[in-house]
Amino acid sequence: MKQLIFYGKSKAAGIIITSLVLMTFLETGIIAIVKASTQMTIVDDLGRTVTIRSSERIVSIGPSCTETLYALGLGNRIIGVDRYSDYPPEVIQKRKISNWWNPDPEEVAALNPDVVFYSVGNPTAVEALEKAGLTVVALRPKTINDIFKNIKLVGKITGKIEEAESLVSALSRRIDDIKARVGNTTVKPKVYMETWYPPPWTWGPGSWGHQIIELAGGVNVFGDAKTAYVKTTDEEVIARNPDIIISLTGAMHYASLDDFRKRPGWSVIKAVAEGRVYMLDENLFVRPGPRIVDGLEALARILHPELFGEANVFTFPILSAELSVKMQTFSIPSPMIIDICVIKAATDSTLTVILTKSGPTIPANLRLIGEYVDLRCSVPEGFASILRIHYSEDLLKTVGVREDSLKIYRWSEEEKRWIALNTAVNKEERFVEATIIGGSYFAVMGEPTPTLLEIPIPLWLLIVSVVVVAALTGACVHIAHVRSGKRL
Repeated sequence: MKQLIFYGKSKAAGIIITSLVLMTFLETGIIAIVKASTQMTIVDDLGRTVTIRSSERIVSIGPSCTETLYALGLGNRIIGVDRYSDYPPEVIQKRKISNWWNPDPEEVAALNPDVVFYSVGNPTAVEALEKAGLTVVALRPKTINDIFKNIKLVGKITGKIEEAESLVSALSRRIDDIKARVGNTTVKPKVYMETWYPPPWTWGPGSWGHQIIELAGGVNVFGDAKTAYVKTTDEEVIARNPDIIISLTGAMHYASLDDFRKRPGWSVIKAVAEGRVYMLDENLFVRPGPRIVDGLEALARILHPELFGEANVFTFPILSAELSVKMQTFSIPSPMIIDICVIKAATDSTLTVILTKSGPTIPANLRLIGEYVDLRCSVPEGFASILRIHYSEDLLKTVGVREDSLKIYRWSEEEKRWIALNTAVNKEERFVEATIIGGSYFAVMGEPTPTLLEIPIPLWLLIVSVVVVAALTGACVHIAHVRSGKRL
C-alpha cells in the first residue's frame, strides 16, 4: 500500500515537472516567434532599405520626429532627443544629443538605442550613424502628404499602426474642414511668409509651407519660384507687394511690424503700410509633424476671419527667456480694450486672441458684455496669464447689467458649460480681471439690472409702508364720516 502511495506521488510530481518544463519551452518558443515577427524591413525617405529588429529604445533626432513619437504615445520609449526638441513640455527632461545637424555617432551609440529616427538635415550624418552600427530611419518629407506617410511609417515600425491611422485621419478631417470653408472664396490675399532674415527666406512650390498658404485660402507671392525653399532679396519682396506678411517667430527668426517698418523700402509694401503683419509660432510651420495642421488653422483664421465668424484676430509672440525676468504684457486697443499679462509658458510660442460675436450659448440668467474672447496658446501646456477686460458705464446701461455682478467666465469644453472665475472688479478704472490657465473661450457676463417690481423691499420698509398706508386709510375714513355727519 505504501509503495502504491509513493508511486502515485512520484508520478504526480513527474507530471508537474514535465508540465513546467514543457511550458517553459513553449513560452521561450513563443517569445522567440514574437521577437522574430517584430523584425521588418522598410524603405525610408532617403530610399535606404532598413531592417528594424526592435523599437523599445528610441533616440529621436529632430523636433518633428519627437512630436510624432509623442503623438503616437511613445514618449516612454524615448531615451534621447536632440536639444531643439521642446514639445510636449515633458520632453525637456529627456537626455539631450548635443548636435542635430551632425550628431556624434559615439554619443548616440552610448545610449544603446534599438532605432534612431532622424529628421534629416545633413544626409551624410546618416551614413556616419549607420557606420557606427546604429539602425537609422531617415525622415525627410517635402509635402503634407509625405508628413502623413511618415506618421504611418513610424506607427508601423513601433507597433502603433492603429494609433497612426487614427491620428492621420483626425488631421485629414481638420484639413478637409479648412478646405470646405475657404473653397468658395473669391478673394485670396497675397501672402509672404518669412522664415529667416537677412536675407529673406520663404517657401516656394513643392514645399509643405507653400501648400499651407494655398490650403488656407491665400496666394503665395513666391509660388512661381524655381525652388522649394527660396532665398530672395528685399527688393524682390517689395516688388511682389504682399497683402499679408506672416512672420514666423521663435529660435530661428524674430521680426515684428516695427522691425518690418524699419527695413529700407519695406514701408511701401501694402501689408506693412496697413499693419497686416502677423507673428506666428515658427514651430507650427517649420516642423513637419502633427502640429503642422495647427499652423494651417491659425493661418486660415488670419487670412479669412469672416469664414470663421471672426472679425478681429491678434497674434503675439511669447518668449520664455523674457518671462524668466518679467511678465510679458500684450494689449488690444479695440474694439474691446484687453490686456493680457503672460505669467509663464513652457516654451517660446504664439498667443492668438480672437474677438468674435459668436460663441457658446450664454446662460439665461446672464448677459454678455462686449464680445467673446477666444484665447489660444500654440503650446497650451504650462501657459498662465492674467486676463484684464475693460468696460464702460454706457455699455453696462445699454446691456442692462449690474456692475457688482460682473465676472469673467471660462467655457469648459469637457463639461459643456460656462464656469465663473475668481474675478476682481475695479469700479474706479472700470475693468475686470482674472488669472487663467490654458486657453478657451472667455467672456465678461453679469446679471440683468432688476426692474422696479423685481427690486427686493427691506422688511422694515415694508412694515413702515403698511403702517403709513393703514394710517392714511383710517384718516380718510374718519374724514369721510365727519363730513357725512355734518351733512345730516
